[in-house]
Amino acid sequence: MPQANWVILVHFALLWGTVIVSLAAGWLIPMPLYVSIPLGIIVWLLGFLYNVSSVNRYRRGEEMYGTALARRGYQRIAARTIMNIGVALGFRSWLTIIIALLLIPIYTSAVRRRQRYLDYMRTGMLSDAFPDRIIKH
Repeated sequence: MPQANWVILVHFALLWGTVIVSLAAGWLIPMPLYVSIPLGIIVWLLGFLYNVSSVNRYRRGEEMYGTALARRGYQRIAARTIMNIGVALGFRSWLTIIIALLLIPIYTSAVRRRQRYLDYMRTGMLSDAFPDRIIKH
């Protein structure tokens, strides 16, 4: 499978880069630290637990058909976005919230590429081998 390490690298660089830039430039959400830090931790934990539950459902084999696997990918995108927003709230960064929302298309592209690869591994042919059978989104 083609590795999606570039997604992890882009995610890490953008998320923590925007946190550093926001703190250095003073682009902060006007919220006291005693509110933002616990709120950020709670939101991040909610996203993390949602991600863990999605992975556990997959590992138990409850969702093994195609649409469920695609749904699981999008659930993990939602969980990752919630975790990113939790980081943004914890550090009070406007820029990180914006980047968290802009990362969604990158995550979606990675999920679609992975789904095409898994389809290829399952069927032995690329999804665009029969263009008339491709569902337009």
